[in-house]
Amino acid sequence: MSDRIDTRPPILDSAGVTVSGMGIVTPLGCSIEELAHHCEDGGEAVAAPNALRISEIPVGAMPADKRARIGRLDRLCRVFLSASYSAVDAARLEMAPAQAGRVGLSFGTGFGCLLTNAEYHQKIVESGPAAASPRLFAYTVSSAAAGEVSIALGITGPNVTAHMGFAAGLGAVGYGVDLIQMGKADVVLAGGADVIGPPLLDGLRDMGLLKTREQSRPFIDAVPGVWPSEGAGVLVLEREDRARARGARVWAHIAGYAAGFEPTLTGRTRESTGIVASMRRALDLSGCAASDIDLVMSSAHGTPIDRIEQRAMEQVFGAPGPRVRAPKAVLGETFAASGVLAIALAAGAHRLPSSSGAQREPLVVMVNALCYSGNIVSLILRCE
Repeated sequence: MSDRIDTRPPILDSAGVTVSGMGIVTPLGCSIEELAHHCEDGGEAVAAPNALRISEIPVGAMPADKRARIGRLDRLCRVFLSASYSAVDAARLEMAPAQAGRVGLSFGTGFGCLLTNAEYHQKIVESGPAAASPRLFAYTVSSAAAGEVSIALGITGPNVTAHMGFAAGLGAVGYGVDLIQMGKADVVLAGGADVIGPPLLDGLRDMGLLKTREQSRPFIDAVPGVWPSEGAGVLVLEREDRARARGARVWAHIAGYAAGFEPTLTGRTRESTGIVASMRRALDLSGCAASDIDLVMSSAHGTPIDRIEQRAMEQVFGAPGPRVRAPKAVLGETFAASGVLAIALAAGAHRLPSSSGAQREPLVVMVNALCYSGNIVSLILRCE
């Protein structure tokens, strides 16, 4: 057996990858229209300065015979399941049993099952081992949500849950693109979600990292900490030829993405080298030049790494550079959901009718997701 490592790139499928459905669950609304409206008016209606939580997780897209199962799930599973059904419904996608093996699932989460683990262990601490809950135990692994969604929807293809901190959702979308381009799936449900509750909020507060909205202005504030929110975003990624053949609505094309790592983001002296490299790789893999980018959906959330991302954009794009939006100014820090919600916002708002009624011009968008852990993802989106 040879010890040589094969460095040749994998043979990629020539088919493009489209976004044919989007499902979101956020405290600011669970439709693209609501989300776009809040972000366009600056989120003036937001009245929760310390944290944003979803008041009611929608189940309208779920078949009536499936809704009973949501009651036993933990909160992370619920938001993932709700967003997934909404995405499949928006894509008008039918999960035929004969094709179930060609449908995959790629999820990302930052904190995963933290809240469920806290609840499970608290019962044991208070009342002893006999109080261990078999129901909760099933959700003390972060991949439980992917399993529940696959079971509910009848998906039997690849099933992956990624942990990349704040970049986990966007990284999961990128991996879903890989699955399609490498011929391992025709359709992939890809997205990210995180939920918040007392254990997380108490932990952030104790570490001095819980901030208000007024302290979390992107590119202005530079104090460590977050204005936390929760949310979920799931996309239906589909081979373009397949989507076109069934007459699906194409929200956007994913032209390429790159994942990277910048170890200095956790230190006092931070560098933009890894961010610049990831952004440039994403451009190269998408076949786009820096001058082709019309809009950057930034990861900025009012901390010191905003300036590092800004410095990277200056190196990649020069001056004056493309337009930059920072959705977290309104959405808060939704952790793993943030990159996916940025895609939904960019692609969704572009497809909504303009106020003037004029047809919108094609838009090329770079979506960035950065995490203090060092994980970086940049993705290029073409909206027509």
